[in-house]
Amino acid sequence: MTNYPFFKKLIHSFYSKELYAFVGRQNTSGIGIKYLFFLLCIFWIPEMVKLHVSISDSIKNELPVFLEKFPVITIKNGVTSIDKPSPYIIKDDETGNDLMIFDMSGENTSLENTEAQLLLTASTFIYRKSAMETREYDLSNINDFSLTHEKIRSWAEIGNYISILLYLLIIPCALLYRMFLVLIYSLVGLIIQAILQTKYSFGKIYHLAVIAITPAFVADKLLGYFDIDFFGWSLLCFMISIGYLFFALKSNKDADQLSSSEFGTNDGSSNSSI
Repeated sequence: MTNYPFFKKLIHSFYSKELYAFVGRQNTSGIGIKYLFFLLCIFWIPEMVKLHVSISDSIKNELPVFLEKFPVITIKNGVTSIDKPSPYIIKDDETGNDLMIFDMSGENTSLENTEAQLLLTASTFIYRKSAMETREYDLSNINDFSLTHEKIRSWAEIGNYISILLYLLIIPCALLYRMFLVLIYSLVGLIIQAILQTKYSFGKIYHLAVIAITPAFVADKLLGYFDIDFFGWSLLCFMISIGYLFFALKSNKDADQLSSSEFGTNDGSSNSSI
């Protein structure tokens, strides 16, 4: 019997009737979760590497430019001060709109009539959560705090590890999501089974569906890595996976019929020799 280790199974999922027939003959107590787990682990790596490179480039190239503009903030006994003349405004380089306002003079007391997302006064911190909502925090209870460029750099360095932390969080969440998605495909597989007039267990259909989603999943991850998207792609992925599930069930039906035919032929040969 042909063996199908993980990578061979991944590649053959695109075209091999023999693979789907092989999977269909496996013990249905193993419904392919291990395969699905490794599939997610491998194909999430490029996106995490891409994210890591993006964050590292931002820390290296964009953070120093931002820190040149950003003031050092000090809060002593509830009173805020900065090392820049007040009011001090940081603007968007592209649009010229106000981004952050630092005003210890009392000239600006709210974010109304401004595009700024943040306002820091001598005693309050205000930021725009959405177009309809702003949040305000009283700083008068803070006795001693400073926000220096060195501290911001040290915080930013943590960003180099964000991709690893996200990866560890994403994989179990993605696994649960894909398991649920495969469940939906398996329910559709019951309809396909009725069309093909087969009588496979739900566990067997689920296992086949795990393999059948591979081509669309791989294509989706590749396009996502290169930021390629278009209208109807999600629906197309669904249709591709359903098509492969049909192919998987049909492959098993053909394999079963072939086995029955060979068994019948062998019986006939045995009878004729008696």
